[in-house]
Amino acid sequence: MSKPFTLVTTVFNEFKRLGQTIADIENQSIKPQEIIIADAGSTDGTLQKLEEWKNSSSIRIVVFVMPGCNIAEGRNEAIRRSSNELIVSTDFGCRYKPEWLKSLILPFENEEIKVVAGAFEILHNEVKTPAAKADYILQNGYPVVMDQYFSASSRSIAYYRSVWEEVGGYPEWLTLAADDTIFWRLIKAKKIKYHLVQEPNVYWLRHKTFRAFAKEAYRYGLGDGESLINFRNMLSHIMETGLRYAFFAGVFFSPLILVSGIWPAVFLLIPLSFGLRSYKNAWRNWRNPAIAFGLGSLPGAFWLIEMSRWQYLKGYWKGWLFPKPGQAAARRKLQAQL
Repeated sequence: MSKPFTLVTTVFNEFKRLGQTIADIENQSIKPQEIIIADAGSTDGTLQKLEEWKNSSSIRIVVFVMPGCNIAEGRNEAIRRSSNELIVSTDFGCRYKPEWLKSLILPFENEEIKVVAGAFEILHNEVKTPAAKADYILQNGYPVVMDQYFSASSRSIAYYRSVWEEVGGYPEWLTLAADDTIFWRLIKAKKIKYHLVQEPNVYWLRHKTFRAFAKEAYRYGLGDGESLINFRNMLSHIMETGLRYAFFAGVFFSPLILVSGIWPAVFLLIPLSFGLRSYKNAWRNWRNPAIAFGLGSLPGAFWLIEMSRWQYLKGYWKGWLFPKPGQAAARRKLQAQL
C-alpha cells in the first residue's frame, strides 16, 4: 500500500494538450488521493475542461484560479491547500507513462528518503517542425544524465511538505522561471536526502516555433539573472558569442588581411574559431544516428543558437542589473544559503 499523496500543478491555456494529460493521469498504476490545480487565468477553455474532469473523476480534484500568478505562487498555494504530507509536483501539458507516479512514491518506503526526483525525455515522433528539430539537435536529443550535476525539474518531483517548508517554498519573488532550479539547489545545499529515478517516465512536449523557443530562452535568462545563478555559464556565452562574431568579421575582411600574407590571417582566425564551439556541437549532434533529421534541419539549429543565445543574455542582464523591488535582497539571501 503506497503512502497517500497529493498531486499539485499549475496550468495556463493548456486546452490543446490537456486531454492527453488527463488521460495519462487517470491511467496511472497508482493514483493520488487528491489533485490540486492552480489556474493562472486561462482563457482558452482550460478551466472548463478541468471542471469537467473534476466532475467525472474518482479522484478528489480541486481547481482554483489565481489570475496572473507566476508558477511559484501557484505551486505554493496548491501545496498549502493539500491535505497530505507527501506532495508530487508536475507541469500539466506533459505526458506520463503509467508507472510515473509509482516510481516517485515507492522510494519513500525508505524513511530516510525525503525527496524523489525523476528523469524526463522528449518524444522523437513529436519533433516535427523546423524549430522543434533545431532544438532537438542542439540538445542532442535531450539525454538526461542522473549525476551530481543533474537539476531536478518540478515537472517530476515528490517531497514531503516539511521539505517544502524547510527550503522556504518555491521562490515567488522570481518573475517567470528558475523557481524549480532554486528549489532543487536548496534541497542539495541543506543536504536533504534524495533519490533519483533513472527511468524517464515523463514526456516533455516542446515548442513548435522559433519564437516560442526564443521567449523560453529569455524567461530562463531572466530567472537566472534575477537569482544570480549560472553566472559562469552567462560569461561563457558572452565570450563564445564574441569570439564567433569576431571570427565572422575576420573571415569577411580576410582578403584585406591576406594582402599582408597568409600568417596574419592564420594567427587571427585560429584563436577566434573557438567561438564556433556551439556550431561544432550542433554539427556533431546532427550526425547522431538517433536524431536522424535531414541536412535541411541544420541551418535552423544554427539560427536557433543565435536567437536563443541573445534572448538568454538579454533576460539575464535585465534580471541581474534591473531587479524589481525586493529581488536584490531576496537573491542576496539566496546566495548566502547556496
